[in-house]
Amino acid sequence: MSMSMGNVMDLKITHEKLNGTHYLELVGEVQSYTAPKLKKILVPLSEKTKQDIIIDVEKIDFIDSVGLGVFAGVLRSTKRNNCTLMLRGMSNRVRRLFEVTGLIEMVESSKNKKTIETFA
Repeated sequence: MSMSMGNVMDLKITHEKLNGTHYLELVGEVQSYTAPKLKKILVPLSEKTKQDIIIDVEKIDFIDSVGLGVFAGVLRSTKRNNCTLMLRGMSNRVRRLFEVTGLIEMVESSKNKKTIETFA
């Protein structure tokens, strides 16, 4: 399954499912106008038991409190449903936001570019 939602107020979301793992690539900003679209995709994935979800955030320019709230809710849901959520490619600025909010403790992260070969 491949789906792309372009130019949703400066956020492009690409979603693929390969070998049972959901891969998402985010490009742009995760903020009050774009966060609902991200939530619409991530929440249903996080509510299914034992899902593996990898999100490439390398091309995220900005995350506001609403965007962080989406990630916080999805992280709680993944933990409840025995899912794995990995964020890869976090910039120092994005990593710092996750550290300050305590969300970094809930996320498995990787700077390894080869984690998501389909997006390389």
